[in-house]
Amino acid sequence: MEKEEQLQVLKDLVAINTVADNEKEVAQYLSDLFKKHGIDSEIVDQFDNRSNLVASIGNKSGKVLAFEGHEDTVHENNADDWTHNPFDPVVENNNLYGRGVTDMKAGLAAQAIALIELHDEHKDLSGQLKFLATISEELTQGGANFLAKRGDVDDVDAVVIGEPTGQRQDDKNRHYLVYAHKGALIYTVKSVGKAAHSSTPEYGIDAIDNLINYRQVEKEYFAKQTGNDDILGKTIYTPDIFQGGKQVNSIPDFAFEKVMVRTIPQLNNDQIVHDLNEIIDSFNQKSGYNLKLEVNFSGYPVKNNPDADIVSVAQQASQDELGYKLDLKSLSMGTDASQYKARKNDLDVIILGPGNDTAHQTDEYIDLDSFYAFIRLYKQIAINYLQ
Repeated sequence: MEKEEQLQVLKDLVAINTVADNEKEVAQYLSDLFKKHGIDSEIVDQFDNRSNLVASIGNKSGKVLAFEGHEDTVHENNADDWTHNPFDPVVENNNLYGRGVTDMKAGLAAQAIALIELHDEHKDLSGQLKFLATISEELTQGGANFLAKRGDVDDVDAVVIGEPTGQRQDDKNRHYLVYAHKGALIYTVKSVGKAAHSSTPEYGIDAIDNLINYRQVEKEYFAKQTGNDDILGKTIYTPDIFQGGKQVNSIPDFAFEKVMVRTIPQLNNDQIVHDLNEIIDSFNQKSGYNLKLEVNFSGYPVKNNPDADIVSVAQQASQDELGYKLDLKSLSMGTDASQYKARKNDLDVIILGPGNDTAHQTDEYIDLDSFYAFIRLYKQIAINYLQ
């Protein structure tokens, strides 16, 4: 593809509003683009108007590498705060602005274009290159979970997830290779009480009081956790939402808290859920308590071998295409890698994509030199890894 066509693909993807919905339009767009170049693909419907996409080139006689990215974006927040319409991509000073362009439609477009160009150039890959595009990464990693359970990574040796890994430094973009990140556990604890008039509180059960009592024990539980991973560090516990009551003259009959925990292997998601349920059970044995734990999301911690083939291949390719060797890095935030590693523990996964630290921000952008460079980088990674 010429640069103009590469840029148009990225613009088209950004112009499709996929704020936690409507990913089917992206899947259809990419499927049509692949078909135009003689590449078969499968649109994998998951919910109404929400579809994943699977495509591949090459053959299964050797190793299997997968490029992976998500189709959804976070909300644009107040559109009036944007310099331009967040879904009408604009190029200024060699930067492309729009919601989701960094996180992560630039990565998705670069991977799709790399696949197409490798196919059109008749590169002998001596293996298979897959392309996976998923729904709902931002909220649930639901698309990756769905594809993993379908078996779409069962034959895969390594995955390159195209999340943005660039950081702005002195008006330049420096990229890293992410090989490990914390897991994420989001849960809600609900407290059911009994309503009563505020003048006769003895006839009611205060759901807020009960939840506060539980929450204190929950905080003590996490404070006692001393596990420290050599790469990922410590567990991070952040209670973010606490709500209860409806009006000042009634004893609150319901309250809830919502918590996010960034997890490490030494205290994994399943262990935390087990321990919290034990705490809740101990409270529910007391008179007047009715607590319940609801898991909203669970993504496991990811740690990959820094000496894996895909790491060394990516570092060598970056030296050639970016002009420097990618430094290794770990993150606290999660990616679709959690779902793939849960399905196949020995799968090698790296996170490497164009973009910068404007993800989720107003006037999110990507510098186009980075976008074009990553198309070349992805191609070289595929060629070298599948030799």
